[in-house]
Amino acid sequence: MNYNTSSEFDRELKKFTKNWPSLRTDFNPVRKTLPLLYELQENEVEADLKLRRDNFFNNKKAAILKTVENKVEVVKMRLDCASLGNKNLLRFVFVYVKINQTITFIELYSKNDKQREDQSRIKKYL
Repeated sequence: MNYNTSSEFDRELKKFTKNWPSLRTDFNPVRKTLPLLYELQENEVEADLKLRRDNFFNNKKAAILKTVENKVEVVKMRLDCASLGNKNLLRFVFVYVKINQTITFIELYSKNDKQREDQSRIKKYL
């Protein structure tokens, strides 16, 4: 799995890291979890992957915002930040491209600043 970040995401990450220093390391569990949503593990069949994805997206931690021809998926996900404790304030948006197995983080935002993801930015990266 390849990971990229948009320039906007990099700026947002830098800005939020000033207030919440653990933010950069808070992405480590995310980078371990995301491949489990898109790649078959050893001795698995498609049904296992589908069940794992269904369970993940039904727990209100993440939501699929848009799917394009089963090749591209835009997902919004809650980010657990150690510096914030149990406050569920941070969200990030990423685009998964199936063809080249790439995840691009495109937006990071605090629910204190805005309630919804930036639709124009999502369109830009599709």
